[in-house]
Amino acid sequence: MRTNELVHTLSADVAFVPDRPLAPRLVIAVAVALVAWLAVMIPTYGMPATAAPHGWFWMKNAYSVVLALAGLVAVTRLARPGGRMGWAVWLALAAIAFLAVMAMRETMMAPPGQMARLWLGNTWTVCAARIIFFSLPTFAASFWFLRRMAPTRPVLAGAAAGFFAGAVGAATYGLYCQESAAAFVVAWYTLGIAICAAAGAALGRWLLRW
Repeated sequence: MRTNELVHTLSADVAFVPDRPLAPRLVIAVAVALVAWLAVMIPTYGMPATAAPHGWFWMKNAYSVVLALAGLVAVTRLARPGGRMGWAVWLALAAIAFLAVMAMRETMMAPPGQMARLWLGNTWTVCAARIIFFSLPTFAASFWFLRRMAPTRPVLAGAAAGFFAGAVGAATYGLYCQESAAAFVVAWYTLGIAICAAAGAALGRWLLRW
């Protein structure tokens, strides 16, 4: 039997399998990880609502959530062979650019001597580290998800997973963080997320290889 005939014979009775969306699976895995994480964190730090400030509180969380959405799309696209990030990249860049413009406007309107406070706040030395810490459950869930899929670009898939985890970590930490300046958020939140993405790329090279 020729090769073409053999392939045709083997594939003749194969049932059609619909292409199921991957995002719900990753969201469920992350949700389970976050619930377990918060069960540990709430007794330590208290309920988020009691620590949430007013004013620009929703700005920094909206920023983190938009980046998390971009990361979610990127991870689920790259989980498939030959996948590309597509519009997720532009969504993330648009969010960063928008907040950077807000930060520049905020800086130009700041009273003399207040510029450093806008960019450094009171927690610049620990903000990125805390975001990385809060990203750990999503980081683990994302890599668990990708190792069960078939990414053909392991470094990029790992970077997307790290970016997604960092953004979710930033959104979670933002519930407790008392900083509210756009300049602070675009500098230190973005740094924490970028470090997570870099760590994901480094780990993806080894953990996501076939």
